[in-house]
Amino acid sequence: MKKTFLLASLLLILIVILALNQENTPSWTRYQKEYFTEQISNLQVQLGTVDDPTKKDQLQQELASYQKRKPEIINIVLPNGKVERCKTCHIGIEEISNSHPSNTFGCAVCHGGNPLSLDKTTTHAQMYGGGHPGSLDVVSLSCGGTGANGVSCHAGNHEQAKNEADLVKTSIMSTKAGELSVVRMMFGYDKSKDIPGLTKGQVGFLYPNPLQGRPNEKDFRQNCLSQCHQSGGVLPTSISTKNPNPERTQGKGQVESKDIQGNGCEVCHVLTNPTHTYIGADTTIKSSKIGRGMVHSLTTQIPYTQCNQCHNQGNHDPLKMSFAIRTDMTEVVSDWKAGDINWLDRLKDYYLPGEIFAQCEVSLDCIDCHTRQDVMGDNKLHTSQYDAVHLQCQDCHGTKEALPRTKQIEDPNDLAFEEKITNPKFPELKNGDEILMTVKGEELPFSRHQGSDWVQSSRVTGKTFKIPLVYGSKCQQSLMQQGADSCHKCHNRSALHP
Repeated sequence: MKKTFLLASLLLILIVILALNQENTPSWTRYQKEYFTEQISNLQVQLGTVDDPTKKDQLQQELASYQKRKPEIINIVLPNGKVERCKTCHIGIEEISNSHPSNTFGCAVCHGGNPLSLDKTTTHAQMYGGGHPGSLDVVSLSCGGTGANGVSCHAGNHEQAKNEADLVKTSIMSTKAGELSVVRMMFGYDKSKDIPGLTKGQVGFLYPNPLQGRPNEKDFRQNCLSQCHQSGGVLPTSISTKNPNPERTQGKGQVESKDIQGNGCEVCHVLTNPTHTYIGADTTIKSSKIGRGMVHSLTTQIPYTQCNQCHNQGNHDPLKMSFAIRTDMTEVVSDWKAGDINWLDRLKDYYLPGEIFAQCEVSLDCIDCHTRQDVMGDNKLHTSQYDAVHLQCQDCHGTKEALPRTKQIEDPNDLAFEEKITNPKFPELKNGDEILMTVKGEELPFSRHQGSDWVQSSRVTGKTFKIPLVYGSKCQQSLMQQGADSCHKCHNRSALHP
């Protein structure tokens, strides 16, 4: 009996000692040890698959380095002399982009917070957007702020096109002004597309009395205006109903969660998977927590699969004030890693059942057609999707009366050259090159004159496509019929008849 009591007492003392030791051990040392363990495991797996002696020796040296490594405080000294310690905890985090190296920009310029602290609560206090610095309510402080070198980022520039943090707030995707306008006109509240009192940067969800107190006003706000992929609205998503924080069930395997939201800039520029979980190397960001990008990385090569996380998920019914999610989305989501073999795969993934389209709309990615001002806004408050879109079919294909509008590059400081910085797939652009221009005057630098042909280069894959021209063809479409709907009357493929 005494022996049992003694053993129990020793065990209790041991547990207390371990608990106290755990409490007194800084959390950053635990994060670093978890990261070292994970890297060691990954390297051991790689060693078992490598036969090349040089590569194997390199891996063994790297493995030995991690096995000897001890936790330590990591200081990043920026060009302006300021010190940040964020990577002491976030030791495995990915570099955000080649254009924003952490040893030059640091972390706080985008995320805010207190980068000298090693205490989680203190460090994360006053972070912009609660960890989502691209949210439009804080984007002027993050993306629109000033770098460590004193240079303005995406706001405050002389060229309006470079002030994306300001322009994006006027984007029709940010304001939801289009849906607000259509529904109000349908109910007879407005005679035109203009919405009384709606101002630049104001989200449609915040518009006072959008349906003037009608019983379905609440449903309109919740099911239509709140589902916005740039203004922080809740997004419908095809994730498991085992989601720890489900808000509403939209159908089989479909839930809405307060953790799955549109967060401004990052909802396009940080790629996500269907479960919105992190799969990178930062051990502080648990993979089970939803509402994250796949890795801590920005991209301007935005594939259609990213756009599809918000668009073409289903249909809004403006009469019932409801949203019906596609019945085939489960199949699309389960196959998202497979990649596209041909344009028929894209057809299955991208287009809503019953929708009519032209083949080019499926072969290309969304950003191959939609321009910078289409997506980022042009500083004007549009309440019509037609007015907001800067590209028409004739901008690439011309009309039966004339060839597309073009521009010859003559200025080495032309904005078209900026695409080379933001996109490695950008084909080399030189003075003297001829590119296409939209009717509204926006450059299309990925559409080039090559010999006797016009060629479109994909901004995502780099693949090239020859652009067929209407001029000189058998097309009899009139100049007044240049909207996509008109072109679809002849180019009328569908999911059932591809």
